[in-house]
Amino acid sequence: MSWQVYVDDHLMCDIDGHHLASAAIVGHDGSVWAQSSAFPKFKPEEITAIMKDFDEPGSLAPTGLHLGGTKYMVIQGEGGAVIRGKKSTFCICRCCLL
Repeated sequence: MSWQVYVDDHLMCDIDGHHLASAAIVGHDGSVWAQSSAFPKFKPEEITAIMKDFDEPGSLAPTGLHLGGTKYMVIQGEGGAVIRGKKSTFCICRCCLL
C-alpha cells in the first residue's frame, strides 16, 4: 500500500460521522510523502520547529505550533512522540513521530 492510499483510505475516512479536514505524511526532512487535497502548504521552518519539539518536548509551547501559516496552541501530548495543537473548539492538529 502506498502512503497516498493510506492517507486517502485510512486517515480521511469517515468514522461515526466524523472525519479529518486534511491529513499528510511528511518525512523528517520536510518532504511530503502523501497528502489530502486540502492539506495546507507549509513552510520548511514549521516542520523544523515540529521536529525540534520531538527532540526537545515543550519547545513549541511558548510560541505555538504553526502549520500552513496557522497558529495552534500546543496542548497535551506525549513527549517525543505526539504533539497536539488546538485552534478552536473544533480544530485539532496532531503531529506524530513515526
